[in-house]
Amino acid sequence: MDEPKNIAILGLGLMGASLALGLKKRGFSGGISGYARREETRAQAIAAGMVDTVFADPAATVHEADIVVICVPIWTIASLAAQIVPALKSGAVVTDVGSTKSELLTTLAPLFKESPAYFVGSHPIAGSEQTGIDAGNPDLYQGRLTVVCPAKGASAICNLWKAVGSEVVEMSPEAHDAMLASTSHLPHMIAAALARSVADGNPAKNAAFCGTGFKDTTRVASGSADMWVDIIDTNRAALETELDRFNEELQGLIKILRGGNGDDIRTWLEGATKDRNQILELNRFLNR
Repeated sequence: MDEPKNIAILGLGLMGASLALGLKKRGFSGGISGYARREETRAQAIAAGMVDTVFADPAATVHEADIVVICVPIWTIASLAAQIVPALKSGAVVTDVGSTKSELLTTLAPLFKESPAYFVGSHPIAGSEQTGIDAGNPDLYQGRLTVVCPAKGASAICNLWKAVGSEVVEMSPEAHDAMLASTSHLPHMIAAALARSVADGNPAKNAAFCGTGFKDTTRVASGSADMWVDIIDTNRAALETELDRFNEELQGLIKILRGGNGDDIRTWLEGATKDRNQILELNRFLNR
């Protein structure tokens, strides 16, 4: 596909708004159409200049689109895809920003089997605990990694994410889901569990005694429950494996504490410091 003339973005929350703003900032000369359920969101998108046209109907949004990007929670992606498939023009490429890929692609395969359009799974590893159109950031994808699943039309989707500053890697849905269960989904679950544990059913009891360590460690627990319930639901097996592994680490720590040996505690802490520092040093995307 040549450079797209029209891009449709379904969902104008953090991810969709940031994509639209990023394209505008970097000089995309084609048309950008947007879809949002709420009238106030549609009005705000036009007022902010992030889209050229905006619709309350998903199918109407994609009629002229060469590329369609669905920026909503995972199971809503499947619902919107079913609504737009009959309206897609021949050769159009549809993608998403979902944090899991295997189950979604399996669900969507029958929808696109007889369609003249194509679906390509993608996942920009970028985001924030903030939500909504007000959180839109034109540089959200700059210097970040985006995974694109190999499929017909993937080159157009790779070029789309490169156009807003991402580095792109192609990866199978299964490999992606196993990797993200460890690096993204597990940290979120741990942050949520920590917030629940400290609150212990009565947030007021301990709130004044929580410092920056609690704030920093639990930051992602403030993310959208609507988004995360779909992520967990569609990556249960891989996440269960990672939680089992994390539980083994916790049990090892409990054993060290019961042993009462300060040197063992020091060794455990120093190992954690070394591991974290090495991960951050090796991850060029977090150092930008």
